[in-house]
Amino acid sequence: MNIETYIREFKEVLDGFISGYLADLARRRAESAGRGVADLYAVFKEAGRGGKCIRGALVKLGHEIASGRPADGRILPAAAAFEIFQTGILSHDDIIDKSPLRRGKDSIWQASARTMDGDLHYGMSQAICLGDVGLVLANRLVAESAFDAERKIEALSVFHAAQLNTMDGEMLDVLLSRVKDYDDENGILKIASLKTAWYTIAGPMQLGAVLAGGPPDLLRCMEDFGLSLGVAFQLKDDILGIRAAEKEIGKSNTSDIAEGKVTLLIRHALKNASADDRRRLREIYGHPSVSEADRETVQEIFSSTGAFDAAARRAERCLCEAKRLIPGMARSAEHAALLTQLSDMMFLRKA
Repeated sequence: MNIETYIREFKEVLDGFISGYLADLARRRAESAGRGVADLYAVFKEAGRGGKCIRGALVKLGHEIASGRPADGRILPAAAAFEIFQTGILSHDDIIDKSPLRRGKDSIWQASARTMDGDLHYGMSQAICLGDVGLVLANRLVAESAFDAERKIEALSVFHAAQLNTMDGEMLDVLLSRVKDYDDENGILKIASLKTAWYTIAGPMQLGAVLAGGPPDLLRCMEDFGLSLGVAFQLKDDILGIRAAEKEIGKSNTSDIAEGKVTLLIRHALKNASADDRRRLREIYGHPSVSEADRETVQEIFSSTGAFDAAARRAERCLCEAKRLIPGMARSAEHAALLTQLSDMMFLRKA
């Protein structure tokens, strides 16, 4: 079995579990809080549809590596926890980035606004609330899973660490973008590690492994692997966020520019651009209104200065670091193959 099949087959099962869980929750909240609140839970449920389910599948894979056998149905709530956590934090992230699209459809704040004649403040307010709901539900799913209490306590500790690292990374991202510190390479890589790598790879794998009783050395190896691969994933995401079409990535391809996002791309471009191109970048980058022509200008300067190539090379180095850790983490040839394929998939992806 290859990694795409592994993820796809588990996604079918996990999607059904999440859909049933959220539908049941909406029914119960309708009884206690009213139909209007239940309708908002439906917005949250819809927002979670269409995801790739990579994080949930990595919870399962981490569990199977640690246990040495196929995971049973007990893993579903923990896997669902990371998918629901992601929907929650993306609800907040899309407000921060002022991004109207997510997974090729309205982001939660935009979808909520449409229910009230386009009232954006209402939409953002409800998206904040729904994002908070996602965080609560994620922790609750782990706490109420069918594993032993001792393992669940340890798992919640691992899960909370991943959540806090993600939130620290988000705050650092907002801070550096606000002060426009485009020369802080360490800060840029720290954002990628904290904001993306922990909740995308390291955290999910560790959560699954802890629930299987995985030893500390395996958890440390999963952390190192996840952080290296997660940084590669984020660097590739930064490239796609400007270079790819919106229909390919399912979200805005101008929001990073409008936000003034601090990335290796802008750092490299400002260091290597001509004086005229630096002036044009500073006029466009971080301006709240970015046109398609503006995006094309930024893309052209990033290409001509070698910024895209430099970021891709750094991502490839991180990919190689991750792959070097696979033999110490995999407990079988099958798991080694899945981890290698996962690494390549994260780096070579087009969306």
